[in-house]
Amino acid sequence: MDNKVLKKYLRQVKHIYHGDKKIKKQFLLDVEDALLCYTESHPGCSYDDIVHKFGTPDELRESFAFSDMLKKRSILLYRFVILFSLLITISIILFTIDYATNSFDRSKGYYIERMEQRDTTDTSPPPPDLTPYQEYTFD
Repeated sequence: MDNKVLKKYLRQVKHIYHGDKKIKKQFLLDVEDALLCYTESHPGCSYDDIVHKFGTPDELRESFAFSDMLKKRSILLYRFVILFSLLITISIILFTIDYATNSFDRSKGYYIERMEQRDTTDTSPPPPDLTPYQEYTFD
């Protein structure tokens, strides 16, 4: 980069931006690439032209900080979706296991459900042979 205007603008951006070194390096590479593309299409640009196109270094830093906030929000949303999906999957697995075990228990044979009405005034024993109320057969 031979243009002093670009070096000046990058130096100001570099001194103003404070953050993680990897993010800062990537940010500066992106800004440098954008500046090079702009100067190729506008060879006689001045410092004011660059500031007009890209904004002041302070504005550039604030816009990048806003995108960091969006990244943090998207990460939180991603984690929430993953956690919710995991809970739904676990609950489906548990309900399936419960259904399978109950079905297996009932498939072993003959199941009769008897309904009795107990009368508190009658002390006589119930009749010896009750007729079933509902009868289920599992084959």
